[in-house]
Amino acid sequence: MSLFRRWLCLVVVVVAMMATGQVAWSAGETPKYGGILHDYLGADPPGIDPQIDTTFLIYNLSREIYNTLVRYERDSLKLEPELLESMPAISADRKTYTCKLRKGVKFHDGTELTAKDVKFTFERMLNPATKAANTWCIEQIVGATEMMEGKAKELAGFKIIDDYTFQFTLEYPYAPFLSNLAVPAMSIFPEKACKAAGENWALRPIGTGPFKIDRWVRDSILVLKKHKDYFEKDLPYLDAIEMRVIPDSATAMLEFENGTIDVTSIPDSDFMRVAQDPAFKDKILSGTPLNIYFYNLNVNDPYLKDVRVRKAFAMAIDKKALVDKVFTGGRATVANSFLCPGLPGFNPHFPGTEYNPAKAKELLKDAGYPEGFTIESWQTKSDTVLRRNEAVQAMLKEVGIDLKIVQVDSASYRQARKQGTIPCCFSNWWADIGDPDNFLYVWFHSSQSRGFSSNYSNSKVDALLTQARTISDMDERIAFYRAAEKIIVHDDAAVVPLLYYKDFMLRQPYVKGLTMHPTGVMSYKHVWLDKKK
Repeated sequence: MSLFRRWLCLVVVVVAMMATGQVAWSAGETPKYGGILHDYLGADPPGIDPQIDTTFLIYNLSREIYNTLVRYERDSLKLEPELLESMPAISADRKTYTCKLRKGVKFHDGTELTAKDVKFTFERMLNPATKAANTWCIEQIVGATEMMEGKAKELAGFKIIDDYTFQFTLEYPYAPFLSNLAVPAMSIFPEKACKAAGENWALRPIGTGPFKIDRWVRDSILVLKKHKDYFEKDLPYLDAIEMRVIPDSATAMLEFENGTIDVTSIPDSDFMRVAQDPAFKDKILSGTPLNIYFYNLNVNDPYLKDVRVRKAFAMAIDKKALVDKVFTGGRATVANSFLCPGLPGFNPHFPGTEYNPAKAKELLKDAGYPEGFTIESWQTKSDTVLRRNEAVQAMLKEVGIDLKIVQVDSASYRQARKQGTIPCCFSNWWADIGDPDNFLYVWFHSSQSRGFSSNYSNSKVDALLTQARTISDMDERIAFYRAAEKIIVHDDAAVVPLLYYKDFMLRQPYVKGLTMHPTGVMSYKHVWLDKKK
């Protein structure tokens, strides 16, 4: 078969799988109760505390064990109350939020949820001793800064009215605030149990969620059991979830094919085989999460501080070739903008940077580097990321930029990135919330960019992004985000958007009700089995 015809057939198969992958269950089917879902963990969690650990592993586990005040409706970006009985009442100046908790919500230990638990949870996150990674979710509340700086022990902007009613007061109107409350990091903890557990809390987590920890054998298995007092009537359907620790994705794939686990990711090495084999057609689940893969450029780097060099860097990368050769099988599409499809403000007509090696060489010559230069690109130790980096490395080599790939452990990488010292890197960003603020402000406002080793600073962009987050009307906000993005990506070439990634996984045909959320965070609360396991 010719290469073109092989590619065309592959696309047809993948599109067909995508068309069937998101169906929760067929019309007329009634969810069944009982059974155990067999899943796996790529690594044994060091603990399950979403205030500290923001990885997908912990966020996904958190959606089973804990609840947040508000949440997204199933697979949409529309918010609805979760632990609250209704959405908060917002004052005319859009700074005060009055919230009422559902009554009778029980934690796994039988204690009832009250406003004191919510206050404790928020103050724990802002306490410097916690070393929380998600303080950005609630740093807009009055008194949050003082707590984070160790100048206050209580959150001034949190007022308890009664056992089930409380208020937040913000420093300024902040449009994405309710979306921030849906981030798994904002899971509500029981004050008494959390204080009693102390440093061991992450190993003994208790929430109000649909499942609770039944058994945890380190480096072996984690078993979650149905929370029979869960406040949502008739949920969950499963009796339990068993997750064995299987560090090797190829081993997990083999176990899935042997029927010993019910869901799995698809290793890069198996993707083409899966896409072409009709036996997998009714097993694939697909989604288009809110994400962007890009090359991060540190504008403080001696070379990259010159906008001509940054534009040359961008022009040297053939994005289509990268997608076709490295992300085969329809797993990605070319990206021109930093905002991604599905996100408010995404502009499908955004003027992308052309692939033009000849122009890139001219720009480097004008910048004083006719022979090119050598620059380090950092990454964590990952064969998958290495292959992607090597593809970019080969393209940059053609214009004289020698990309030296430096592989380091995760801790070293995070520390260097936070300190703003990584020269450049192949990076990605998956949405915490479905709001453009979570992409542009987080990465490119001068108050934030150092922590991502971008170090980008533009006073006009700062003003646009700051004002945008205070406006309630999304259509009005979008105009500000689009103006800022044009400056960031097109004018200043502060980042090189590469591609938008499509997500695929496998589940056995009898696994029903499983969907993939745009934020990439999943839950098994609505999952059921068409047979007892």
